[in-house]
Amino acid sequence: MENVIEFNVYAKNGSVSSRAVSVKKLCLGRSCSRDIEATRKRLDEKRAEGYAVYSNPNICRKSRYLLTNEDVIEVQGPKVAGEVELVTIVDKGEVLISVGSDNNDTTLLHMWTEALGKVYDTAKSKQMAPAVVAKDAWWYEDVKDHWDRLNLRSYVTVSGERIPFQNFTLSELVDLEYHFRTNPWLREDGVVLFSGSRPRLPTVPPNVYKEYWPPDFRFEVHDPVLNRAISHSYTIQYVEEQP
Repeated sequence: MENVIEFNVYAKNGSVSSRAVSVKKLCLGRSCSRDIEATRKRLDEKRAEGYAVYSNPNICRKSRYLLTNEDVIEVQGPKVAGEVELVTIVDKGEVLISVGSDNNDTTLLHMWTEALGKVYDTAKSKQMAPAVVAKDAWWYEDVKDHWDRLNLRSYVTVSGERIPFQNFTLSELVDLEYHFRTNPWLREDGVVLFSGSRPRLPTVPPNVYKEYWPPDFRFEVHDPVLNRAISHSYTIQYVEEQP
């Protein structure tokens, strides 16, 4: 199968070009906080509870057909949650940067079966819903020297009002060069990497993604140095009525 995603690529000198990228591997960063030791301690606590836990930072795979830049996604049921992530796209030996949202079926986040045992942050929860990427991109070389200052934000709709959901800079995550050093194959043409996310804001109502499932998700990356942004939004539709 083939999955071709088209991007408008904006250079810092103002020029715009188009790229049609044939996606070969769709990759997702897990537990990518730059505070590696603190994250490891938290994961060790999950291991102590009997869960099988991957090392950190960690890269898992998702089927490439699940990557899209459409503004509507279809999922099986309502318990699907998005999160903003910086997205890296490698094409023709060059690296592009965009922004996206990976989605998880939260009913599978803490899997338990007799065959598998308890699995924490299983890739199966990510496989159950599409990953969305924006239609615009930047050149990595244009932002590499101020990478940590790139600001990621996301928003959801609650009671008819769009509210901030996440807001963090890339200084909180391991950087792209870390991923390239530890997993050199991420530089191969056609590799798309969602490079991790951060928790929601404390101002988000506690029932969001517990009792109330927002029908939409908006995300963006803002570059304060070059004064520009990339954004995208999508709505979520269920393919089956819930009992």
